[in-house]
This record gives sequence, C-alpha cells and structure tokens, in this order.
Amino acid sequence: MASDVRTQPSPPAATPSLRHTNPHPRAPLKTLRATPRSGSRKAAGARKVRKRDAAATRARILDAAIEEFAARGLQEVRIEDVALRARANRRMIYYYFGSKDGLYLAALEQVYATLAEEERKIDVENLHPVQAITELVRLKIDHYSEHPHYIAFLNMENLHKARYLRRSRRIEEFKAPLGEIIARVLERGQRSGLFRKDVDSVDLYISICALGYLYFSNQYTLSIIFGRQLITSKSLQQRKITVADMIISYLKTDDSQIKDS
Repeated sequence: MASDVRTQPSPPAATPSLRHTNPHPRAPLKTLRATPRSGSRKAAGARKVRKRDAAATRARILDAAIEEFAARGLQEVRIEDVALRARANRRMIYYYFGSKDGLYLAALEQVYATLAEEERKIDVENLHPVQAITELVRLKIDHYSEHPHYIAFLNMENLHKARYLRRSRRIEEFKAPLGEIIARVLERGQRSGLFRKDVDSVDLYISICALGYLYFSNQYTLSIIFGRQLITSKSLQQRKITVADMIISYLKTDDSQIKDS
C-alpha cells in the first residue's frame, strides 16, 4: 500500500515590503518639477540684486560727477577723477554714460530734476496768493543755499550757451512744475483783483530767480566789496523777506496797495 504522503501547500508569495514600494508613482515627477522652480527663484533674485547694485553704482557715479563738475568745471574734470571719487571702474562710466559729455549732461539733468522734484511738493492751492508767493520765494532761496552746485551748473551751462541743455530730452519736465504753480497763483490773485493783470507768469518766474540767483552767484565778490557775510542764517532770512516784499509790491494793484496802507 502506498504510503500516505500529503502534498505540502506551496508557501505564499512574499508580500512586497512597503518600505521598498512607491505608493505614489508620480511623486518623483513633483520632485523634478520643484527643482526648476527653485532655480528660477534663485535666478530672479540674482537678477534683482544685480539690478539694484547697478542702479546704486550709477547713482554713485552721478553724485561724484556733480561734485567734480561743480568744483572744477567741465573742461578740467577727467573721467578718472570721477571714477576715483565714486570708487568705480572708469569702464563703468563709459558703459552707463557713453562719454564725458554724456556724463556731464546726465549730471546737469539730475541737478535740474532735483529742483523740479522740490517744486512739485509745494502745495499752494489753499494758501492766500500773497502767502503762496512768499512760499515760492522761500523755496528758491533755500534751494540755492542747500544746493550750491546748482549755481555752479547754471554758470557752466550759460558759459557754454546752453549747448548741453538743448540736447536734453527732459526740458518739459524741468520747466513745468514751478512755472505752472506760479501761473495758477498769479491767475488767482488777478481774478480776485489783488494782483495786476499785466504780469506775465514766465517774466515773474525769471524775476524771482534773478533776485535769488545773483545773491549766491556773486556772494564772494559782494562779501569783499561790502565787508559782509552773506551766507548766514540771519542774512538768508532777511534775503527771503526782501525778495518776497519786492515781488509782492510789484504784483499788487494800486487799490490793494492802498488797502494795505
């Protein structure tokens, strides 16, 4: 009799270990996608840093150029002088401004732009016309005092008969702010009968500039001739009062002059 031999069941197939099984087969794709985005952010950040550094370098060169040109004049200044003051490579000056003439024009434009920016801050709409004129005079005197290089650039550019300024594409930007403000103030004063009607706004602007400009452009010769220090807090305050009084007296009608007396 054949022996009773039982057939042993086959062992169950081994269950794959979860540790070695990827339950989310598309997960690696996410990882691969994350890398380019991370790289893009880094690249964008690097571009922003380079752009910021480039802007800072250009501004530093421009500030140095303003100081050099104002102190020594257009003919005497060399690119090397500006590079040394700006702590920049001279090649960077040529890269940003093209030439010495290009650098001077940029400096000249910056000087005018600084004044225009200050003029835009004047809020005279709610001021009495006389107070508004007084504020405009104060602005001009303060600007001449706080930015002496502005006078130097005016002198240089007039010496060259505005050869560089006429090349600027920013002329409208420079002439608009204070000219428009004066025109509005003048119109309000004329409409109320306070100011004369035969006053031209551009002529008025030039008169205000002239009464302030000469005081600063000729400060050294005037100080020697009259034995007086002109650039002191007391002297500058008196100059503001004098110029404002002269301009307002010129603007007022005969009737308004009589009412004030």
